[in-house]
Amino acid sequence: MPTRLALRLTPILVLLFLLAGCAMQPRFEEPTFRVTAVEPLALGLGEQQWRLRLRIDNPNSVALPVRALRYHMSLADMDFASGTKADGFTIAANESTVLDLDVTTHLIQSLPRFISLLDGSASDVTYRLTGDVEYGRFFRGTRQFTQEGRLQL
Repeated sequence: MPTRLALRLTPILVLLFLLAGCAMQPRFEEPTFRVTAVEPLALGLGEQQWRLRLRIDNPNSVALPVRALRYHMSLADMDFASGTKADGFTIAANESTVLDLDVTTHLIQSLPRFISLLDGSASDVTYRLTGDVEYGRFFRGTRQFTQEGRLQL
């Protein structure tokens, strides 16, 4: 008789265990993605190389493992750079991570406008950063992000 009772209670106990696990999962807050600098590395006619400095702030009490990051950035309302960071990284709990992303652009038509932005005639420039990030472990899945701001030149 005790064996039959145990067989009947096992599915209920498993269900309760699973529900308790879901309730204990930490609440997820979206990290913020912010461009803090755009530095020219090499400005040629055919292609230009830049370093984007990206700051990611994690407001969560757990570390966020990132499997991949895909992004597109416009600068002064012009398409500027797109890319993917496929090698994973982790954003520590309640911390910030700074990523340096080296990108190559082909801005032959827009290069004069970009050079005029960099020559000191403007003190800052608007940017828009969009993309998606693939998380691992607890918060598996892909989430999109958008950030707009101004960069000091």
